[in-house]
Amino acid sequence: MSMVARKVNLLGFAEHRDEGERMLAAPGDAVVIQRGALRSVLMRCPDGCGETLVVNLDPRVGKSWRLDMRTDKPTLYPSVWRDGGCGSHFIIWRGQLLWCDRFEEGNVEPNFDLVALGRRVLKSLRRRELRSAEEIAADLDEITWEVSRAGQMLVRRKLALCGSGRQRDWFALA
Repeated sequence: MSMVARKVNLLGFAEHRDEGERMLAAPGDAVVIQRGALRSVLMRCPDGCGETLVVNLDPRVGKSWRLDMRTDKPTLYPSVWRDGGCGSHFIIWRGQLLWCDRFEEGNVEPNFDLVALGRRVLKSLRRRELRSAEEIAADLDEITWEVSRAGQMLVRRKLALCGSGRQRDWFALA
């Protein structure tokens, strides 16, 4: 296995998968497929297994992820978890690749103003009504991973409650 990627190297955009796939060389290399609408992200698997991952961005064709390019560095939500092959599980956040499994040591989260965002998230919460980090992020025009971290901080400070299981990134006022 070659070196594990810690960053996503966004190489650009392509109209078709074969065109994008020719651009990929190293673990973490990525290309956005766009024909009118965003279709998918092609990525050379960041764990170095050599496979090409296809992450669907088009909700019309099944389970899809959201791509956020506001910082000129890609953020994907939710995490990418390969069911087969190498089984990699990772987060792409502002171009950083954060591992959720065997390569977690060495993860570095992007910098953002957690306290200021926490204040905004707190104002958006309602008593006894859980709201997803994704919904809150859309309302506040923020990155979902950052809203999730802010919500977790509010829970630690006992200002908010969080759900469990599939609703673990859902928050309400305490």
